[in-house]
Amino acid sequence: MKKRGQAGSPRSARRNSRAARRSAHPARRSGFIFASLAVLALLLPGAYTVEMAGPALDVTGEVAGTRLVNVEGVPTYPTDTQLYMTTVSAAGNPEAGTLGAHALWALVDQESQLLPVRLLYPPTLSSAEDDARNAELMNNSQTVAAGVALEKAGHQVTMKLRVVEIPEGSPAAGQLETDDIITGIAAPGTAPTTVSTFGELSKVLYATEPGSTVTVSYQRGGESGTTTIITAPFPADETGWVHPGSLLGVSLAVEDVQLPATVTYAVEGIGGPSAGLMFALGMYDELTPGSLGGSAVIAGTGTLAFNGEVGPIGGIQHKIVGARDRGATDFLAPAANCGETIGYEPEGLRIWAVRNFDDAAAAVRAIGAGRTPALPTCQDLAAGR
Repeated sequence: MKKRGQAGSPRSARRNSRAARRSAHPARRSGFIFASLAVLALLLPGAYTVEMAGPALDVTGEVAGTRLVNVEGVPTYPTDTQLYMTTVSAAGNPEAGTLGAHALWALVDQESQLLPVRLLYPPTLSSAEDDARNAELMNNSQTVAAGVALEKAGHQVTMKLRVVEIPEGSPAAGQLETDDIITGIAAPGTAPTTVSTFGELSKVLYATEPGSTVTVSYQRGGESGTTTIITAPFPADETGWVHPGSLLGVSLAVEDVQLPATVTYAVEGIGGPSAGLMFALGMYDELTPGSLGGSAVIAGTGTLAFNGEVGPIGGIQHKIVGARDRGATDFLAPAANCGETIGYEPEGLRIWAVRNFDDAAAAVRAIGAGRTPALPTCQDLAAGR
């Protein structure tokens, strides 16, 4: 016979059931709060940005019926070559990262990259400042591309080359001064060259052995003068390659660029300097008879300097994906970025290491003719071949 209140009695069972329900309430509440916070985290901006392939645009084609790059004032020619500039899309900005759900998706998407916001942007940079900076870089790359393409196509381009820095120990120290304007150069055994573009100065120096004595003409405060400088060798670049020729040992600013044509761009919502090479190739193709690359579909990227040198960019893994999606068979990559392409090469896309505009133009011409370009692939370069 059981006593009242003894374990197993109906009243005790009811008390235990009520106690169990009361003890379950905090667990349910905690689960609900956790689930709510998890959903909220997926819907709110976080501390990460997501990078992926952006649009690839044919610089020899049209956007909404408007030529992407339009040149007026000089003769132009039609082309069948498709030359794609490639871009990177980023979700997130300097002030806030992408949504948590997007960041979570990027962890499993092989063609997306999750990066901390602060790895890309300093904490003092605003979105408006970042947009303005990228717009300025894009505008500058367009001016440089037009200057290079027009000069390479044989048109008269002029600019001023102002000395802005002379490093300590430079061979130009004591010979040139900041704010001097370089107007001419004479290398041993050659006639003096009047310098009206960065390309003209570089052409002479690239054919001059390091340790040569060159005569440099300049303007200083409205007065003309000359000086002699013993040239210095180029340092090795990121790949260990040493540029042929030699250096004066000064940093130059390019100013007062005068072009013989009007060039307009139908590029919206894209910033940065990395389309410079492809802009220049597209314009050069338009400025010269025939199709530079036949009917080939070629993509690429790279910053461009007024002397035709190609510089590194960011996000090349995503850009080669954009090239693949456009059906490109070949991709022109800055040699300095080649190591970043290893292991990311899309099937059927050949990636060529490019160091200057002339390399790139020759490669496009060879591809269009069905020949192998006289350039290493990025795999060859990375392997030291």
